[in-house]
Amino acid sequence: MVPSINTILQRFSGEWAALLQPDAILTVCRDIGYTAWRDRVLTPVTTVQLFLLQILHGNTACSHLPHLSGLRFSAAASCQARARLPRRFFDLLLERFGRAVQQSALDEGRWHGHRTFLVDGSGCSMPDTPALQQAFGQPSEQRPGCGFPVARLLGLFHAGSGVLLKLVIAPLLTHDLAQVQAVHPSVQKGDVLVADRGLCSFAHVALLVQVGVHAVLRVGARQLVDFTPGRPFVRPSVRRTSAVTGVPRSRWLKALGVHDQLVVWLKPKTCPSWLSREALASLPES
Repeated sequence: MVPSINTILQRFSGEWAALLQPDAILTVCRDIGYTAWRDRVLTPVTTVQLFLLQILHGNTACSHLPHLSGLRFSAAASCQARARLPRRFFDLLLERFGRAVQQSALDEGRWHGHRTFLVDGSGCSMPDTPALQQAFGQPSEQRPGCGFPVARLLGLFHAGSGVLLKLVIAPLLTHDLAQVQAVHPSVQKGDVLVADRGLCSFAHVALLVQVGVHAVLRVGARQLVDFTPGRPFVRPSVRRTSAVTGVPRSRWLKALGVHDQLVVWLKPKTCPSWLSREALASLPES
């Protein structure tokens, strides 16, 4: 074990900290069938713990890791050792880490008694290899051969502790709504899911309501909002014309404040590309 990691791990407590110990890391390797590597300084255990050490020191440079750890290796060797670990290794390690956190730390930091989670999208560039270009693609404004492949990431975080519980990886040109159902199993009835307007749609909210999860979302850019009491509305079956331009499709129910109201959101007639027609049909009409 990296000497500095020993000191850092002593600050942690609970079952989830045990997942960063050598035996737990080796168990993950065995469970995915990754059992053969040379007897070298940068074994899977040391590589993972160096990665953790790097992050805990503000994502310091790889060239700084030998000084922090007291081990002798080059920055290039550290990068190569990390690249040798299969992606499934990190998936399983994060999955078990998240499961352990759920059993201990997730009851902390509740908001009005509710466990609260944040979900958000991001991206990361990767080495320019044919395999990665084919799997993930690159920004459309870049000429072929002049850019790097980029992955689309969607992360689920525990709001109380900031712990990353789930990471969904997809090609660059993938909308977050197409991935968000992969994080739903990580939340439970009564939880609160907070996200930006990219995840605000009737179908997504309806899916959360079906399993009893609350959603706090910024309204989508195309969703018209009007706080006028008793205002008119347009049903989803009515096509937009000049006569109904600027009229919301939600039905007003009750004013709760100047900028706070209760409305009925009606199911759209058009099926979103990320959802099957059968799934849309199973959702309530409002």
